[in-house]
Amino acid sequence: MKTPSKKAYAVTWIVLVILHFTILGSAYLKLGWANTPLIVALAFVQTGLVLFYFMEIRYSTKVVRVFAAAGFFWLAIQFTLTMSDYLMRQWH
Repeated sequence: MKTPSKKAYAVTWIVLVILHFTILGSAYLKLGWANTPLIVALAFVQTGLVLFYFMEIRYSTKVVRVFAAAGFFWLAIQFTLTMSDYLMRQWH
């Protein structure tokens, strides 16, 4: 079974650190409505890097990939239901 090299782990870790500090820095910028989508997009990139390299989904079998995708599909359903509940409440 193929695994990432030590160089791939190091580069991935450096990219994750850079993305982390980019998210931290963007929190201090006044981007208005664009701040939240930017942070969410960067968080998805970080999640993908962790999945593909550190959890080795990139080098795993198709069955493992299917179950990983199913887990994220279920997570998306949970986020959607939570946000729909939050947005439909009368807070005013």
